[in-house]
Amino acid sequence: MDQIDHHSLKILEELLSRCKGAYSDVTLRGYRNDLVVFKSWCAERGASWLPADPETIARFVDDEAPTKAIATVKRRICAIQFAHRILDLPSPISHSEVHLALRRASRAKRRRPRQALGLTADMLSKIVAKCPDTLAGARDAALFSAGYDTLCRSSELVAMRVEHLSPDLSSIEVPRSKSDPFGNGRIAYLSPATIGRLEHWLDRSGLHHGPLFRGLHTGKVPQGAMDTSSVRRLIKVAAKRAGIQKEEISALSGHSMRVGAAQDMLVAGIDFLGIMQAGGWRSQGVLARYVEHASTAQMHHRRWQQLAQRRASTV
Repeated sequence: MDQIDHHSLKILEELLSRCKGAYSDVTLRGYRNDLVVFKSWCAERGASWLPADPETIARFVDDEAPTKAIATVKRRICAIQFAHRILDLPSPISHSEVHLALRRASRAKRRRPRQALGLTADMLSKIVAKCPDTLAGARDAALFSAGYDTLCRSSELVAMRVEHLSPDLSSIEVPRSKSDPFGNGRIAYLSPATIGRLEHWLDRSGLHHGPLFRGLHTGKVPQGAMDTSSVRRLIKVAAKRAGIQKEEISALSGHSMRVGAAQDMLVAGIDFLGIMQAGGWRSQGVLARYVEHASTAQMHHRRWQQLAQRRASTV
């Protein structure tokens, strides 16, 4: 690595160091990774990465688009915009060259983002019923149930603490989320079934404070919280144990409980505003992608039902 690269990396690290506490560590790691990609791309072409001109960014988008998902390309553009903003440099992102490059990339990538399979109440009941009568089984049943009731992301689930539970376990505070970077928090309510599973987990684990959900090693409860990636793995293992189809298991993710609960709420007749409040969504567009399959199925079932009723009335 030459001296220029060392200097560039020093600028990048200083930039990110200034932002500690103002952004989450996950966000800063993501910005760092994307900016390293952009910096390396610019170095190979003898172009300035900071500040970058619109033409350079447009060419970067054109080069990235054939092999990267459009979401990845847009995320990297956000990282470039972030770096310019933090250094009080004029943003090149709003220039028409960048706008047109992103339009080209979006039109070339017509495939819709893959949506995680919703872990609905029916699937949840099958999975929980097959959780073994062990310490791990008690944790998993409580984890899946709490994830469904609270509509939490996996990162929010592993951040839950025993102290966040109300005394009667009927609710839990979600202090921070991806859409709530300043920690205003929200209260999520728990069903009687989930309360029972949480009681069982707390009794089996002996937990009174600290992380609510933890990884288990040799049958012992460690001090630290469970890793986010473990949520996805545990869901898939539990689904396989419950006899869920292989294709469905592959589509499950750490977001599946959140997706499934939102879909069930829509089918139950709860309006968008209520679902947004329950799950902490700020964008109707994002929520619409979560529930679109349930919404479409519900629409068709209503249509078929009405047509059947109409035919029956004319007989």
